[in-house]
Amino acid sequence: MSKHSCALFAACLFLPALPAQPAAPVPSAVSIRVDDYRPLAALAFELEKRFGIVITYEEGPWMAAVDLEDVTLAVQATNPGKKAPPRPVIGPRKAAVSFEYTPGPAQGRPADFVDMLAALLVQYEAAGAPGEFRVEGGNGIYHLIPSRLRDAEGLWANASPVLSTPVSLADRERTVDDTLDEILAQLNESAPVKVGLAYVPLNLFAQKRIRLAADGVPAREVMRQILELLPRRVTWRLNYDPTTRSYYLSFPLFPDDRPTLSPKDWQGE
Repeated sequence: MSKHSCALFAACLFLPALPAQPAAPVPSAVSIRVDDYRPLAALAFELEKRFGIVITYEEGPWMAAVDLEDVTLAVQATNPGKKAPPRPVIGPRKAAVSFEYTPGPAQGRPADFVDMLAALLVQYEAAGAPGEFRVEGGNGIYHLIPSRLRDAEGLWANASPVLSTPVSLADRERTVDDTLDEILAQLNESAPVKVGLAYVPLNLFAQKRIRLAADGVPAREVMRQILELLPRRVTWRLNYDPTTRSYYLSFPLFPDDRPTLSPKDWQGE
């Protein structure tokens, strides 16, 4: 996706997650612990791998000092040999979160994935990790959406998720690439914080043609329809970068289909 693939954004968007630490003994139980700058996204990734469902993740703007951390040294550690960043790199605060859940007798799979993800969010909040989230979705595609965040004064306020912004598309065939161009152009016309593209599977999105129409539909719903039309499984991550005060949208291939990527690949270079 040439017009977006060179978007400049802080390396802290993709600070590496520490390996999740599954606790063994009960085969049907979920037991995961992560210690990460984006622990909810890391937990979603582990659940995607385990159950074969898509769990998209989006953030609101991290603004409160209690939710932020200087991650300059961590960024340097992921880019050895490169010059130090010209200014401090600020990212969301690292947090350790554990998730325990017993799916039930049906071959170790939850009867209700929304219930599982609701339990995940309860335990996420109990761990004191940044922000509060809600879950939506069904039929194999679920969304983790910011619901409340602390503002610059540290007070809780309702979030206004950027992907809830309504968009419209004329009924015609386009590439996935062109469809996303139209969605992002409309988001950037109306949203106070700009949205750029980070990692995308370039060949897939440039070659796959889809037909979609929308009339004032939340961007999230249109993007869900894109996922349903793709020949390979893809999820998305919408991260907020406190350093540049911008959003960056990535579409990682689903874990089973994901090639080994270098940091260069993840930054769309």
